[in-house]
Amino acid sequence: MAENTAENTTANTGAATWDPQQYARYGDHRGRPFHDLLHRVQAESPRLVVDLGCGNGPLTLGLTRRWPGARIVGVDSSVPMLERARELDAAGRVEWVHADVGEWDPASLGAAPDVVVSNALLQWVPDHRRLLPAWIGALAPGGWFALQVPGNFDAPSHAILRELARVHPRAAELTPRLRDGAAVGEPSAYASLMADAGLVPDTWETTYLHLLDPDGAQDDPVLEWVKGTALRPVLDVLTDERERADFLTRYAERLRDAYPRRSFGTPLPFRRVFAVGHRPGETDGAEPGPVGLHHVQVSCPAGSEDRLRQFYAGVLGMTELAKPPVLAARGGVWFRAGACEIHCGVEDPFTPARKAHPGIAVGDVDEVARRVAAAGGEVRWDETVPGLRRFHTDDPVGNRIEMQQA
Repeated sequence: MAENTAENTTANTGAATWDPQQYARYGDHRGRPFHDLLHRVQAESPRLVVDLGCGNGPLTLGLTRRWPGARIVGVDSSVPMLERARELDAAGRVEWVHADVGEWDPASLGAAPDVVVSNALLQWVPDHRRLLPAWIGALAPGGWFALQVPGNFDAPSHAILRELARVHPRAAELTPRLRDGAAVGEPSAYASLMADAGLVPDTWETTYLHLLDPDGAQDDPVLEWVKGTALRPVLDVLTDERERADFLTRYAERLRDAYPRRSFGTPLPFRRVFAVGHRPGETDGAEPGPVGLHHVQVSCPAGSEDRLRQFYAGVLGMTELAKPPVLAARGGVWFRAGACEIHCGVEDPFTPARKAHPGIAVGDVDEVARRVAAAGGEVRWDETVPGLRRFHTDDPVGNRIEMQQA
């Protein structure tokens, strides 16, 4: 899970289970590296943005605000985190995908991504440096790949945890689940990897000084921090209440010595590694000109949005897009499926389009016809073009729509 207020859960590494509530306790601290990472991604109007390790969703939802016209996909392996993400996404703006990142195939997107972000995920994926070239190779021309990983595996919080695990009666179960510095690369290593894959790299490191619990309300603020991340694999093994309590007591004592409280809070230094790569595209430095069809606009009367949702989303299976606020105030509704967008805009007075129409390519035109008919729509088959199987119908406000076999 990405440190999308959830340090990434998308890896099958003895797969830790995740607690969205515990993780979110320090959401502001954990979210800051994500924003610093995205600051270096200069994509202006991407069509497809992927967050690998979306966690419980708040930071992924922030991508919908930065790029309101983009299709946003969040991938994570944690069911509890994805459930929380869907709860936060009341508008259904993001496609939340349950998948282990080690098995995730960019081809499942149906289009080349313009931006791929991986925030605090890859430390959980032992072979992520082997996977990166394929992910980068899937980028669209002009695309961006951005990753951030913790670089603090030699810090006392982790070193003490590994030490206690080694001397524990269940060391054989605990120690394989804990990571060391080999889990991630240095900035120079990621720069070389991105350059070899054809990207222009931009890599750096930052050590944040998080001031935990400035009000002094917690006995062990650093322990509470690692309960949301590094400690999860240990907690998964030590399920006996007494056994777990004994381990946590000894760990908390060591953490208090390593991270003493100050008058202004408990300082927690946290090193992180960042890498951003940009693929020079066909449009970089080129003269402006058409490169594709972005959307088709159809008219609709005021107040018809729910009926249009029932047809375009409910019957055709398209995804509703969040309109930019200045346009949302005018009414209407937008939809997307793959690279196809339909924008329904309010027009007064309204007259349905009977000649001009969008033509939508579908994977199974007969199945779509069945769905339209089942919903009470008229299916008008048209065989005038040899070799093209297609039909016409009307959307709920009377606009002519063509469906043709892809």
